[in-house]
Amino acid sequence: MSNFVVVGGGAAGLEMVTRLASKFAGKANHSVILVEPSSHHLWKPRLHEIAAGTFDTELDAVAFRLHSACHGYQYVQGKMSGLNRAQKSIAVTSESAPEQTLHYDYLVMAVGAISNDFKTPGVSEHCLFLDSASQVEKAWEKMKQLLANGGSHRVSIVGAGATGVELAAEWAKVSHQLNRYQKGTALSITLIEAADRVLPASAQCMSEKVMKKLQKQGVNVRLNTRVQRAETDRIVTENEVIPADLQIWAAGIRCPDWLANLDGLETNRINQLKVLPTLQTTLDENVFVIGDSAECPQDDGTFVPPRAQAANQAAGHLAKQFGRLVKGKALKPFVFKDGGMVIALGHDYALMNDKVVLRGRYVRRLYDTIFRLHQQVIFGWFRVSALVVLKRVKSLLNPYYKGSWS
Repeated sequence: MSNFVVVGGGAAGLEMVTRLASKFAGKANHSVILVEPSSHHLWKPRLHEIAAGTFDTELDAVAFRLHSACHGYQYVQGKMSGLNRAQKSIAVTSESAPEQTLHYDYLVMAVGAISNDFKTPGVSEHCLFLDSASQVEKAWEKMKQLLANGGSHRVSIVGAGATGVELAAEWAKVSHQLNRYQKGTALSITLIEAADRVLPASAQCMSEKVMKKLQKQGVNVRLNTRVQRAETDRIVTENEVIPADLQIWAAGIRCPDWLANLDGLETNRINQLKVLPTLQTTLDENVFVIGDSAECPQDDGTFVPPRAQAANQAAGHLAKQFGRLVKGKALKPFVFKDGGMVIALGHDYALMNDKVVLRGRYVRRLYDTIFRLHQQVIFGWFRVSALVVLKRVKSLLNPYYKGSWS
């Protein structure tokens, strides 16, 4: 019997259990368990849209309990609190139940990463993060509250990586659309970045194109600006004080601190678990890691980047390898195939790597296609097709901006 336990219900974890359940469906000698504290899954690359009120959570959220019942895996709502490698077990805690122990033959860690505040004073107290559905919903509620009051409001976003750039562009789009529904309501958006360009991890020409588009949208971009501290209604930098009614921190990533204390497993400086090219941890061949929480080496000496496409590829690869493993075959190494970085700016302009530029309706189609491919894995094409039709009908009846100011 092979008992697969997957910790984390993000894009990688949910695709992992879906593929495993499909692969071993109907086989009594195998079981698949997902451990996740949240009740619903939302695709992380689109969390910034939830914070802007432009994402349909009613149609596109995945209820773990219902999904597990339909696909044949067990869902345990709780948080992993400990690992015992000798006994091949993990401890799981939740608010509504006593601690329980789950035993595994193969453990897959897919807990993802969170924003890195770099221990900057005041950030954890005065800034909101976009690491989970609950956090972005909190940001959206705060934004909705501001807009309900009318007038002009100032928002600051720290970090001009993909999340910060897309959120700034989405909020700029919302500010423009608001003129149709509520005259006199506007957002003043400031994007703060310590590096000398936006998207510092991308190609120079891509950064330049994104910078021009942000400026055209009216976003105030502060480059070479290091944050010294955050206060109740302001961001304090080395050279100025930037007032804000709402402050978002989207700078850098790290993994949760508890990953650094998993029964002696090796981690790096940002708490990623070190793995071999086969995605097995360096000290335990029965513990695997996929997604942003893995430091996975490649043949050229680099590491797999913390991107959604890398997490999806790793989930698909490892599911196939588990099929080989239970048959006694050797594991093949994971090789990441870079499909380029897709940055959508307000859903009417996007860049895919440093050469391909899309505008207008093609942007929405590209972004939705990537999202639907993820949904295809967890739902199948029939339901995805139905969702596309329902969403199209709903969009014809509702405005772009779904906010309720009553």
